[in-house]
This record gives sequence, C-alpha cells and structure tokens, in this order.
Amino acid sequence: MPDMKVDHIVDVFKQRIEGGMYGTAGRLPSLTMLAQEFDTTRETMNKVVQLLQSEGLVVSKGRAGVFVSKPRARVPGITARFDLFLKEQGLTPVEVNIDPPALVSAPADVAKVFNIPVGDKVVKRVRLRGTKDEPYRVAENFYPVSLAGGPVFQRMQSDVATDVLLEIKNQHGLAVEFVHEDVIARLPSMREQELLKINRSSPVLEVHRKNYAEDRETVVMFNRIIFVAKFFLLSYEYQTGLWATE
Repeated sequence: MPDMKVDHIVDVFKQRIEGGMYGTAGRLPSLTMLAQEFDTTRETMNKVVQLLQSEGLVVSKGRAGVFVSKPRARVPGITARFDLFLKEQGLTPVEVNIDPPALVSAPADVAKVFNIPVGDKVVKRVRLRGTKDEPYRVAENFYPVSLAGGPVFQRMQSDVATDVLLEIKNQHGLAVEFVHEDVIARLPSMREQELLKINRSSPVLEVHRKNYAEDRETVVMFNRIIFVAKFFLLSYEYQTGLWATE
C-alpha cells in the first residue's frame, strides 16, 4: 500500500539522519535519485520529505535541495529573555507585537488563574518571536492591572522588548519565584499556521505557564506559549525524594 511504503521510507531516513549518514547539515540526494533507490516515484519521495519536514528532521531550500536540519534548540524550561536565548544559539532574534498591548476583559481561564471575576480587566500582550526567516513561537501574556498598569503598561506600548517582569519587580518589589506549567502537544490552528509559517501537519507545543511570586499565591503573569515543536526540546530538571531510601 502507498502509505505503508511512505512510512517505511520515512523510517529508513530517520535512521540514516540519526546515524549521521548525511552529516549535521548535509544535503540529501535528489528526489529523482532517491526514487530510483527505493523503486518508487518522485511523488512518493515528495511525501516522504514533507513528513520529515513536519518532524523537523530536514529543511527544503528550493532548488538548492533538501538538507538535514540543525539540532533542536534545548529550551531549559523558562528563560528570562527569549531573545537573548536565541542569541546564545547564534541567531539574530526578531520580536514583534501581533496586537498592541491592551487592557482586555479576562476570559474564564485567565480570570480563574488570577482569581478575579470573568470580564474584569487584565493587561494582555501577544508577540511573535523568532528570526528574520523563521518564526519560532507565539507568546500570549496576561498580567494583573494592579501590577502591569500605569507606567509599566505605557512602557510596553512604546517598546516591544520591554521586560515586563523586570518592570514589575522594580515597581512593586515582586519577582517570579515559582512556576507551574502544563504542556499540550497538538496540531496548529489556521491562525497559528499563518503566523508561524507551518502547515497543518506540523505539531506545536502549547505551554500554559503560571508565574507565582514568593508566596506561591500571587500570580504575576500567565502565559500561553505556542512553540513550533520541530525547533525545540523543552528540558526540565526535578529534585524528588519519591524513591529515596530512609
């Protein structure tokens, strides 16, 4: 069956790429040559390449050919500045507001996080982050008006790179000391496909992040972050005594 043949060839290429057959950024043979090798058609090989692209294993550069992707960036859970993290990876970060920072009515899930009535005002900022050539993530951030209103809100409106958590710390003496995250793997919405320049079959990681102050009750910020899954490995470390001997 055609689908089984595609899946078989995809598995072969995964083994080859992981085994370093094409190097860390090497060029794959042409589709014509690969079709001959696997006794199939260019159309089948094109499907194979599309699936490998969706998983972030290869990247197509048009007439230049298909190349092995660079390794996934290791994101250590939370980073203070995502733009600085990208710089550390040797990339030139680009950050833009999708919508201007605004005072909005809190939807039910956000209201629950901040323990306020649905419809009460919160500060919202939505940004697209990545490089000139590739968007990496959409970050939708919510803040209590009591912390991010006034001068902090004005600074957000005038400077897209404003570190709001640092501003809140300077203005109110509150810093994030504890974080709770929920991570969901799913396929992207139409809007996310458009913003992140991905297709329907490219998985995303949706991270819901509650950022607490030292008292572990005051939520300083709530994030919904959509990562293009093929670019990232989310990395966490835990200290636990669940299996420790007494």
